[in-house]
Amino acid sequence: MQQLERSVQGVLSRDIKPKTREADRYVQVGAASVRPDDGAIVAVYGGPDATTYFTNNADTSGVPAGSVFKPFVLAAALQHGAVAEDGSVQRVSTESRFDEKGRLTADLPPVRADGTFFFPPAGAGRFPTLREAMAASANTTFLRLGSATGLARVEDMAVGAGMLRSSMAPRTKEFPLGTSSPSAIRLAGSYATFASEGTRHEPYSVTKVLHGDEPVPGLGAPPARRVMDPEVAVGITSVLRDAALGTEAASAMATLGPFSGASTGRNDTQRAAWFAGYTDNLSTAVTMFRSQPGKPLLPMAGTGGKDTLRGSVFPARIWSDYMMKISPPRSDDAPAEPAPTFTGAA
Repeated sequence: MQQLERSVQGVLSRDIKPKTREADRYVQVGAASVRPDDGAIVAVYGGPDATTYFTNNADTSGVPAGSVFKPFVLAAALQHGAVAEDGSVQRVSTESRFDEKGRLTADLPPVRADGTFFFPPAGAGRFPTLREAMAASANTTFLRLGSATGLARVEDMAVGAGMLRSSMAPRTKEFPLGTSSPSAIRLAGSYATFASEGTRHEPYSVTKVLHGDEPVPGLGAPPARRVMDPEVAVGITSVLRDAALGTEAASAMATLGPFSGASTGRNDTQRAAWFAGYTDNLSTAVTMFRSQPGKPLLPMAGTGGKDTLRGSVFPARIWSDYMMKISPPRSDDAPAEPAPTFTGAA
């Protein structure tokens, strides 16, 4: 708890200047850490002193997830497949591609220039793999993927992994792009489901209650249940390792070893910034948004300066600072863990 607060405050004090930059006013941060092995909530950051701010930012509602929701779209597709034009169900893998009409295709991959993926116009014969689309946060690909998979199945996957049904947005066309608003606690818990290879552990914080000197029964850790095939979760982990390489958190790999994560970025239009990621032993989600009492979320454009992707760099900075200091460092003699491979699921 203390380290999470220190990491949040360190980034805010260094990078957010509400006295001199109007776009930095009313900035709020929420964060949570969940242990994948059993769902224990090990740390939360709910915001500043409760006498000055009365909302728990670790358990928010109404803060849209943006691109950190996309792994659940991919997980639903890997689990269930995609429906073709003729009504048949086609197998989807992390290397699948969708053309401009939403059809699975084996066309050539996109070219890469200056460290970013370039997707030629529709009809040019090149489309990103789902792995590449996740790394590039390609909205069009995930709109097609969500439509082909079925938005109800996407929602069920997200809820099955640990999000609340009440936090799900209406299933409009933009639903796969993260219009839903899970809390940091629920998002960390849902990513922990990937870390535990598809086994969900309900987040919990109370471990014991005493009545006098006697423990009150019925307060053990919630039972675990499988919500996706193990190979689906392993595939998501592999994809998110690639996605994490393009974020502000990538430098943490030198200390933590390989980890998996996703963030909001340049293609997101939601009024919030997120980073969520996990190692084998800890899943952490961080969100930043601007909230003025009695008003809708304020725009993030310009928050922290013009080159911060609407503030999206800061949750990743908080995440990496916290995780590097709280997680056991990898031994210099230990080999790097190889990224898992995945070939698809029916």
